[in-house]
Amino acid sequence: MSPEPDPEPPTEESFAAGPGAVRRGELVRPAPVVFRDGDSDDDRDSGDSGTELGAVFRPYLRDYIGDSIGRAGPSNAICPFVRGALRAGVMHYAELRVAGHTAPRAVARALVGYLAWFDQASQRESPEHPGLVVAFPGPPAPLLPVVAAAHRAVLPAVYARGCTAALFHEDPAEPDDPRHPEPRYFTAPAPFYVLRRIIPADLQLSLRVRQMFPAYHRLHAAEARRTRLRTKEAAERWNQACREHGLTP
Repeated sequence: MSPEPDPEPPTEESFAAGPGAVRRGELVRPAPVVFRDGDSDDDRDSGDSGTELGAVFRPYLRDYIGDSIGRAGPSNAICPFVRGALRAGVMHYAELRVAGHTAPRAVARALVGYLAWFDQASQRESPEHPGLVVAFPGPPAPLLPVVAAAHRAVLPAVYARGCTAALFHEDPAEPDDPRHPEPRYFTAPAPFYVLRRIIPADLQLSLRVRQMFPAYHRLHAAEARRTRLRTKEAAERWNQACREHGLTP
């Protein structure tokens, strides 16, 4: 049996319903909670979402994704912004329950709802880099094809909002998606999806990911020209990407 094709990208009307709103055929989309960097895993203010998986994810983000021990310095943490986001209270977490028979378009609508929520929340938060983690409880094998299809369908809407997204999971047999070649990390409590805003430091990522470059150019072209196109190779790759998209070098 051939896999179900990717769903059509959700339309703008999909942005309207906030977390928790459910229409027929949609998934229950719980409102995100805030993760904070408390002194201990049972810190009352740490925001563990009230679920067993949430209680595992907060220390996972803090101690694995945001930790640089063994990675040759603070800048080599898997994500150097996680610690600051946890301290500032701008790291958000939600769980989306998906089954192998769930339609990818239903997952895509739920992710677009979270995107709309995150876009509004991140614009009113601190200068720290906010993030939203959406975890998918359950065995990864039946979920991943559904979630991956939804992720691909939603990416244009993600970039249009000035954000970027990645899907992480523990399945080394699953090949990386060449259309969005961010690395996968195979030590995780469950498959999870990450939303964050596009920042100036995303230059190299935007040059690798064709869909992302127009959004990066729109947001950070001036800063990139001023401080990041310092080598001939970087400038050539930038100019080539601009030509491919019909943008001003």
